[in-house]
Amino acid sequence: MQVTNNRESFSDKIKEYKSRGDKITLIPTMGNLHQGHQVLFSKAPKNTVKVATIYVNPLQFTDDDDYQNYPKSFQTDLEVCRKNDISLVYAPDGDISHEVGTEKNIDLPKFTRYLCGQKREGHFLGVYKIVKYFFNIVYPDFACFGKKDFQQLLLIKYLANTYFPKTRIIDVDTVRDANKIALSSRLTRLSKESLSSTCIIYETLHNMKSELLKGATIDNLKEESVEYLESNGIHVEYLDVRSLITLEEATDRLKSCGIFIACYLDDVRLIDNIEI
Repeated sequence: MQVTNNRESFSDKIKEYKSRGDKITLIPTMGNLHQGHQVLFSKAPKNTVKVATIYVNPLQFTDDDDYQNYPKSFQTDLEVCRKNDISLVYAPDGDISHEVGTEKNIDLPKFTRYLCGQKREGHFLGVYKIVKYFFNIVYPDFACFGKKDFQQLLLIKYLANTYFPKTRIIDVDTVRDANKIALSSRLTRLSKESLSSTCIIYETLHNMKSELLKGATIDNLKEESVEYLESNGIHVEYLDVRSLITLEEATDRLKSCGIFIACYLDDVRLIDNIEI
């Protein structure tokens, strides 16, 4: 496995792979790698060169404290990459926003203004810029992204369809622990007590799905579910039933819909979703 923090050497290595006729799978990460990332690595098609990036992108953070406190474990991350047959790791040194943020007049799709986009102004613009930056260097044949960040996944698919039509996006199911908690790097910032409470998030989503399929009214169910979460110390930013295609709010017709949540525990922001 090779590791570089220099764009030129990274680009040269990619050109070397391509000159040999290798297919490349790109897995962008922000580090602090956990089992969810390892599943992303495992979904790379066989006989492709696996390339990972490790970079905490300041452009997608709306809270400087959140950015500064984002968990980092670089040496451990490299060991995880080695064990998962990553051939090349690109870990830019320092803040590369001056390289990434040069494109002007970017018009993102309407769905980026919902959910996390409504609450975190500029977040998806930052995601768009960094992923396009990496894609422009690699022009990957495949790229792996998780369904936990479903809104991000839709944006990546839009980006690929618009600018990188030869790149196939592989979406990967959310990885959960034994308590059905969606794995997240931010979980390491929770106290033990709060960590044990996170199972309530999935429990609530699962119960909502069951009740909706029985015919419950969306608005009433949302109100009851938010009250339940708040009474258990989980502050809800949003809890919505939305189309999996457009992210428009769902009516009582639930075909191709999902339940989406963003919430806070110990001032740590967590997101999750399930399909109905």
